[in-house]
Amino acid sequence: MQVYNEIKPNCFTKNSALALGVFDGVHTGHVEIIKNAVEQGKKNNLTSSVFTFVNHPQGEITGQKVKLLITYEDRIELIKKLNVDAVIAVEFNSKIRHMSPEDYFLQILAGMLKAKYISVGYDHKFGFNQEGTAEKLKDWGKKSGILVHINQPININNEPVSSTRIRKDLLAGEVQLASQLLGRLYFLSGTVTQGIKRGTELGFPTANLKIPENLIIPAIGVYAGYITMQDQTKKPCVINIGHCPTFKEETSELKVEAHILDFPYKELYNQKIKIEFVDRLRDEEKFNSKEELINQIKKDCEIAREILVGV
Repeated sequence: MQVYNEIKPNCFTKNSALALGVFDGVHTGHVEIIKNAVEQGKKNNLTSSVFTFVNHPQGEITGQKVKLLITYEDRIELIKKLNVDAVIAVEFNSKIRHMSPEDYFLQILAGMLKAKYISVGYDHKFGFNQEGTAEKLKDWGKKSGILVHINQPININNEPVSSTRIRKDLLAGEVQLASQLLGRLYFLSGTVTQGIKRGTELGFPTANLKIPENLIIPAIGVYAGYITMQDQTKKPCVINIGHCPTFKEETSELKVEAHILDFPYKELYNQKIKIEFVDRLRDEEKFNSKEELINQIKKDCEIAREILVGV
């Protein structure tokens, strides 16, 4: 799979089947949009491609930081697994933002990217003031000999799947529902940093994960899940998200740490790891003593083992 970080004339040697969208999270709805482009590419000898943005357009439009479900690098990896030929991922900048919808269609999609098939979501917006819609795209496609397929929403529990909905579920600690909407286990990835070794002192050493600032972090609490280390070793774990309220060093800094179950402890500092969330066990609590906390962690580990068997 080729990844292009700029739009170049004639970057494709043949016409393309494009999937358009930000695809934050690459959820079940996004997968359908991309799969349609891949299928049309194979069927009609077109370059199957995803046209997306490195940054989220809403950040440029509103001037506010957007909390994302996934890093850019992980988004590209998930798209890669869908067998597309190419990804065009560019910065959403002022120039693109202020293009009229029709110029965007004619110059970029039909022009430089040689689209002959376009797959979009039903709520796709583009162009200046987001005045372009999926229906307009379809009308212009008819005039230009480009087939535009508008994907209808995928409904789960009588509500459309969307990145916004998944963000809300995660902030409420609903990791099981978020995973259902994503079509995979929700995960966070980041670099292991050195902590104060409080977990080691308690007999439950943890890998402290530094999360990129622009990512959504689930609600404070304790979770059962899996950790995948840099060497691709995957093990069950208990994940804690919180502020360590039992101890004096409690700070406003939100910590994300994972204790690997039944696995000889080893240093993971500076490794890039991934933690997948399976279920939420409980809220974070402040205990009266270290012994009370140790007993609760033991219970958490036992419950996590029961949950993770066969998952």
